[in-house]
Amino acid sequence: MDISQRLAEWFTSEKSEVEPSLLAHVLLYSTKNLTGLVDVLKCLASFWDEGDAACRTKCIELLAQVVTPSQSALDSTTNNAIIQFLSERLDDPVLVPRCVDIFSILIQSDSISGTDVLQLCNAIFTHIKVKKLPQQSRYKIMVILGKTLEKYASETQRSKVNFIGGFINCMDGEKDPRNLMVAFELVRAIIDRFDISRHIEDLFDVVFCYFPISFAAHANDPFGITTEDLKDSLRRCLAATPYFAYYATPLLIEKLLSTTGSAKKDAMETIGLCAPAYGAHAILPHAQDLFDALVREVYQEADASMVQVALDTIHSVVATLGTGISIANIRDPVEKAIDSLLHKCVQELKEPELKNARSAAYILRAAASASDPACTSVTHTALPIICQQYKTTDPAIRRKAILDILTELLVASKKLYGSVEDVGYDRDFQTPLLMYKQQILHVFMLSLNTTDAVLKQASLKGIHEMVLMKQFLKGEEVNMTVDQLTAQLMQEDAQLRALSLSTLGVVSKLYPMILAQRTFPALLECLPSLENPVITENYRNTLDQIQVLGGHPAVFRIIVQSILEKVDFACRRVGKDNIDFVHDVALTLLKIYKAASKDCEIVLYGRNALLPTVLVECIKSASGVEGNWYLDDTLIEIFAMIAAITTRLSSSSEQHTSINDTFKLFVQGDGSQLDQNIQIDSLPIFGDITTTTLPSAIDITLLFTAIIGNCSKTVQLPIASLSGFMTNLIQTAIQTPSEMRRLALSKIAASILNKWLNDELLSHVKHLVTESMLPTLETTGKRSTFVILVWIIKSLIIRGHRYGFELLDSVIKQCGSLELGRDAADSFITLLHQDELILNKSSHAIVSILFKQRVFTHCFRKLMDGAESVDVRQPQLQVNYLLALVHVLQNIPSQVATNELHRLMLPIIAALSSHDSNLVQSTLTVAQDIVPNAQDLVVQHLGSFIHALLRLTRFQSANVRIAALECLASIALKGKPDVLRPFKPSVVKELSAALDDKKRLVRRNAVDCREKWYAIGK
Repeated sequence: MDISQRLAEWFTSEKSEVEPSLLAHVLLYSTKNLTGLVDVLKCLASFWDEGDAACRTKCIELLAQVVTPSQSALDSTTNNAIIQFLSERLDDPVLVPRCVDIFSILIQSDSISGTDVLQLCNAIFTHIKVKKLPQQSRYKIMVILGKTLEKYASETQRSKVNFIGGFINCMDGEKDPRNLMVAFELVRAIIDRFDISRHIEDLFDVVFCYFPISFAAHANDPFGITTEDLKDSLRRCLAATPYFAYYATPLLIEKLLSTTGSAKKDAMETIGLCAPAYGAHAILPHAQDLFDALVREVYQEADASMVQVALDTIHSVVATLGTGISIANIRDPVEKAIDSLLHKCVQELKEPELKNARSAAYILRAAASASDPACTSVTHTALPIICQQYKTTDPAIRRKAILDILTELLVASKKLYGSVEDVGYDRDFQTPLLMYKQQILHVFMLSLNTTDAVLKQASLKGIHEMVLMKQFLKGEEVNMTVDQLTAQLMQEDAQLRALSLSTLGVVSKLYPMILAQRTFPALLECLPSLENPVITENYRNTLDQIQVLGGHPAVFRIIVQSILEKVDFACRRVGKDNIDFVHDVALTLLKIYKAASKDCEIVLYGRNALLPTVLVECIKSASGVEGNWYLDDTLIEIFAMIAAITTRLSSSSEQHTSINDTFKLFVQGDGSQLDQNIQIDSLPIFGDITTTTLPSAIDITLLFTAIIGNCSKTVQLPIASLSGFMTNLIQTAIQTPSEMRRLALSKIAASILNKWLNDELLSHVKHLVTESMLPTLETTGKRSTFVILVWIIKSLIIRGHRYGFELLDSVIKQCGSLELGRDAADSFITLLHQDELILNKSSHAIVSILFKQRVFTHCFRKLMDGAESVDVRQPQLQVNYLLALVHVLQNIPSQVATNELHRLMLPIIAALSSHDSNLVQSTLTVAQDIVPNAQDLVVQHLGSFIHALLRLTRFQSANVRIAALECLASIALKGKPDVLRPFKPSVVKELSAALDDKKRLVRRNAVDCREKWYAIGK
């Protein structure tokens, strides 16, 4: 049966829907025959002419269903035939929406020609009454027109089709927000690509009729279009061309004067955006009315957001008028308009403590920051008046008001002429404030020498702005400013110290030498020394200030020796008498070295001076001779970090030298490269391990670990046999009674396995683990062996090695051990938490980016099986398995845990039901992070989870009670009211116990939680 017969049967039948078999037949015919779809169109044309309305509906429906899957196969001839066919049949309004569907498919075709597109657009403009179409069809027409401009703009410009007029008719009367977003975008595209000179008023009218937009977004809008989106898009349309200025400016000012609330705000924001586009000529005739309205809004101070918008608009208008200064025929009126604005404000400054003076200062800042002429005018008019009014005998409130006004002008100047923090920002103009610099400085310095803390704070804010201004303070002025700021660092008022420190932080980058010479001697004098050994209560403030200011490389170079001397004093003279002080001083050295080490010269200093000094002093202390540095585990970790930073930032050749020297020192006992007289009998790592059994023994092997663990894998270790060295490491680590040495040796073994692993070493390690280590886990030395086993596993799983995952099963198995179970559970912290010293990207370790996810995938089911299979008479074993799982969850990306939440809820609820406070606390941390944001995924478990949390509000630990309440509050805040409403009564009732809790912090959280649950559904 040929195509015409098949179609005839369908058209003459009572069937209205296109049968799948018919559609398949037509599609097959269209695909196989070169003119297949054209032939189908001829058949449809004959049925159209002979048939009734139902027949015509079937014609269009069939064509739509055939064109949709054939989009990629359409050619130019077929496109032309379809457009021609439809263009002649757009008189039936019922069929037009389906015809638009077909047009929207054709416009997406790569084979459609510019001629066809113009014919299509002409058909839309000529035959379709767009206003009467449903929203979706109107949207498709907007998209068609947008596609036309995007791909065929040049053809459209040359054609006789009145595209702009046609578009205006399509847009006129549109109210749907989605369609308007597309329409506004099209307006901007038309303005950008067409000559609109003959359509200015029509185009303006069709756009401005929407101003101001009062559309309120639907709560369930699937497209997320907000009122602000529409306002912003409309605003950009009005600002798209200066042609609109003639029509828009008076209307916008009328809206500004006659409206209130959001409409007035909208008018101000639109004027602010349009002013630069319209230019000084367009704004000038209305400048006085504009300024009067905007200034009135600032003085009224009815709403903070409105005041800010008014100020922004003043800035924009003054900047626009400022461009007119260079235009001869309007220079005088422009200057008069700006001066009239400024003159009224300056008059208000004569009573600086009044509210209007503050508002005037804001206006002057907005104007002065807009253009050089405005800033010059403000400066010369206002500065003399302000400075003359400052008298030390005046009340503090008046003096503070003057300082605030001056600060506003400094901010304006900084914004206009640039800040020292701006990158690549440079202007030829110099700030006119330079002429008044001495008066300004005098006022601020006088204020800084008062006893009034509020006045001092105001002064420091102004000084901060002066320091930030480019090329403002110079020479002796900088010295004087730094001295004054340094003096404020010694004040008891925390806010004064913070403001001063912030400004000195800027100075440290600009004038590091001045800071090192004038500020740091004063700071270092606050710390104890041989001459003054008293440790004050505020020493931490001083160290914090050194940490903030000393991290700049140029400053660090100058002060590092002094800081090192303070470390020497703390370790040698203070020691056990004040361990916290010793730790804090050493940590300060580490932090400023870490910050400054971005500079290669600082790393060179670290290699040649800092690290050798630390090594020598640590070795001397390890020898046990009196009078050397006090050392403990914390200090050794700090000094090891200094070694790590120095090593990881050194070149490969420098690392090679370091590692050779380090092996001589720690393996062979040869310290000649450091100090010929040094005693290192107890230093070799494979030496007499019994020396560390003394209570006073100090083990500094971690320094060796830091250097080896931070070398690049390209550096060759000075070892004849990696396998033999590994055996010595493991055996010594197992046998040594020193926990510190065991951990250090374990980390060395881990670093070597991670970076220098080869087939021979892997085979040897497998033998050691299988034959020596795993069997030891069943003996009395199990804990020592387990520590090094965990680090071996960590080194392998981090690089994604499968043997590491095989060994991971032995850790999971130990969770079921009475003796090692808790150690096994806690070992997952070690396995997954990033170690700062070694086995991280900075230390040149091999790190697989998804290794944590792999650990979770590998362990989850096995840990769950372990928890479910333990003897109920030994609940602590279940705790171990659950705790291990929680530690895994704490150390993987939260999104990974969220994706598996449907599987995790049961173990989370089980863990929350435990009596082990450590497990419960850790589980709450995990649950708080993932459950409230993903409640849709766990609706079936939500009731059990909520009741588990309610039980915990009575837990013996206050921290657990607080965490449970926070989690409950988060669920109420982020959950869906329909889902949570059934639980609301029981939650509110159960919270009564927490509301009467003996701990105030628990009661406060309970009140907050109850309020959030009360609010559900309201």
